[in-house]
Parts: sequence; structure tokens; C-alpha cells
Amino acid sequence: VHGEANVEGYVNATGLMWESAPAFGAYLVFAEHRYYGRTQPFGPDSFKHNPTYLTSENALADFATLICALKADLPGAANSPVIAFGGSYGGMLSAWLRLKYPGAVAGAIAASAPIIAFAGTQSPPFDPASYWAVVTRDATPAAGVA
Repeated sequence: VHGEANVEGYVNATGLMWESAPAFGAYLVFAEHRYYGRTQPFGPDSFKHNPTYLTSENALADFATLICALKADLPGAANSPVIAFGGSYGGMLSAWLRLKYPGAVAGAIAASAPIIAFAGTQSPPFDPASYWAVVTRDATPAAGVA
């Protein structure tokens, strides 16, 4: 599951799926989120002209529809389990896809996915300043970044 950029960047920056797929005889499918990359429902700059359908709910429905179509069309896929992968926003989408469409997705690997980092959804309440302090530290020499 891909998030807020064209899909090529994600395809070229991931390893776990490429490393694991052969052992499982798995297809790897990278679905591009609507409004990003080549997926422009209203032509170039769709986001600027009509972002009405740019929602996580629509993205999840798109991914579930794609999974159903692929299972119908790809040889041997009809009874194969689907595992969604994603990081950050794509990880959030992966987890939500499993929750909202459990018949389409058998599992999800959601890396760096702050799925409950929304105001009013946590106890104790989400503290954006603390979150960004940790994220910022992760990109410093003190955290091991050269």
C-alpha cells in the first residue's frame, strides 16, 4: 500500500518484500494512491483542481477493489492470502485496510505507522511536541545516523 507520493519511490526504497516474496512464491503489487504519480483522476494537477475524492477511505476502497480484481485475474491468486505492507502513511493505510476489509487482506505489516496519533484517540492524549522530538532525534548522530 502506497501513500502520498508516486509509487516508484517506494518500489525502489523497500527491501523486505523483495527479499521475502520468492520464498512464498508471492506476487508483489505496488498500488499507487489516487491523486499521486500517474493516478490523476481529473488530469494533471488533480489535487489542485478537485481534491474531493482524495481521502483515506477512498484509497482503501481502491486497494480492496484492486485486490479483488487481481485475485480474479492472476493465475493461482484466487485462494492466496494477501499481506499489505506500508510505511508511515502507507503503513497506516495497510493497517486500516486489514481492519476495514478483512476479507481482502489476511494481514498487514505497518512500519512507522502512527495509526493512533490523532487528537482524542489515545490515553494519555497524543502530544505532537514529544512525537516530533523523538522523530527529530532519530535523524541525528546521537541516534546513530552518520
